[in-house]
Amino acid sequence: MFSEKHIPKLIILTPIITVLLIAFFTIYLFVTTQNRYFAEESVLIEQEYLSKQKKILQREISSVIHYLEQHQDRSKSDLLKYVESIRYEKNGYIWIHDTDYYLRAHPFRQASIDSYDINLTDAMGTLITKEFVDKTVQHPNGVFIEYYWIKPNAKESSKKISFFRLYEKYHWVIGTGLYVEDIQSTIANKKRELEERISKYIRQVVLVSLAVIVLIGLLSLLISRKINSVFANYQARVTRKEQLLQELNTNLEHKIADALTEAQEKERAMLHQSRLARVGVMLSMIAHQWRQPLSEISAILMELETASKFKKVDSEMIGEAVSESNKQIDFMSHTIDDFRNFFKPDKTKVDFSIAVSCDEALSLADAAIKNAQITLTISVIEDSTIHGYEREFAQVILNLITNAKDILVQREVVDPQIEVTIDRLERDVLVTVEDNGGGVKEEDIEMIFEPYFTTKSSAKGTGLGLYISKMIIENNMNGELSVTNTSTGALFSVRINHG
Repeated sequence: MFSEKHIPKLIILTPIITVLLIAFFTIYLFVTTQNRYFAEESVLIEQEYLSKQKKILQREISSVIHYLEQHQDRSKSDLLKYVESIRYEKNGYIWIHDTDYYLRAHPFRQASIDSYDINLTDAMGTLITKEFVDKTVQHPNGVFIEYYWIKPNAKESSKKISFFRLYEKYHWVIGTGLYVEDIQSTIANKKRELEERISKYIRQVVLVSLAVIVLIGLLSLLISRKINSVFANYQARVTRKEQLLQELNTNLEHKIADALTEAQEKERAMLHQSRLARVGVMLSMIAHQWRQPLSEISAILMELETASKFKKVDSEMIGEAVSESNKQIDFMSHTIDDFRNFFKPDKTKVDFSIAVSCDEALSLADAAIKNAQITLTISVIEDSTIHGYEREFAQVILNLITNAKDILVQREVVDPQIEVTIDRLERDVLVTVEDNGGGVKEEDIEMIFEPYFTTKSSAKGTGLGLYISKMIIENNMNGELSVTNTSTGALFSVRINHG
């Protein structure tokens, strides 16, 4: 790893090394490209020049045939002498065989004129006269043939390319050719010219690249020194700020400790308020649950008092009154146990039915709901068993139902209704609590789950119910609690992954 003391050197060397590497690879790629271009152009030059020479051969033969056609009044011997006299290019000449393999004209084989020439061979032993005549007869409009022949005034044979056409009037096979070594020297000269041109271009590019490298290197050096100076100033400022930061950290530790203590106190106060709110909810529901049995006991006592006034009390009547009163007292005692067990905190996760847990919450709220003359319906589309805190989940459902009841009473809604729906969507369990109380105000919907936020009076709400419910669902059960407005009211949705 590089330390801070190496950074100035890195600042200076990095751009220079980068420029050198880029220049090296650029020059390398350029030279490679030019060499490839030279190889391709060399092949192209050779092909083009050879093609050009072949066209010269075709042109010369065409000129001879044209001459023969234009001078048909002349004798054959005059025409043959004329053909023997033709010279072109460096070693170009024309000769004639007939289709019976007799030599009729040749400027360098006068001793063989009018002889049967079928046994003539080239340096490779090929019967070239037979090949000339046979292939030309097959291709009367022209054919190229390669063979090896001794140049005039030369001792060794050379590769030769010849072109032949048939002059049908006299059954003449007219041919001419060129020696490959004659064109090879010309091609080599053209390649040397191309190579010198490319080499000169490469030298120019390399020199310009080197000049650019030197210029960029100097600029990089100047800029790097400037950056190094700025970096040194920056290091000095950082050192001063580190000292200030250490002092701030020392003070910040004390502030964080104080803030944590304050946050813990607020959290304890919040939990205490939440417990008090639960106690208030429990007492309110117990009051609603006890109202009916207390009324029953009061009626029994009034009946005994009336019977006592008219001297109609007997032991049987007292026994019935005591028995009925005991039933109502037992019901009230069970009610206290139900609420006490319901609000006990869960310590372990268990597998529980969503529908059963919701029924437990609904049973506790039933008396308060009926007392407010609210219609509450529950629809179980598909029940599910999940693993979690059963009582905490039921408390969330109870809290949502209680909030819906409170808003319906507060807004004095005509025909108040609450609907609880239980369903399953793929891997999620969905429980919704919907009311027709007009919904949550748009300006409040973003804040409704915040702690201490409430739309109720301070006597009826602490602003912790929905906040605690959201914490239970999202933190303890890995679910989601959300709210949306419908056309008639608010829809609270509890979504928990089924696993």
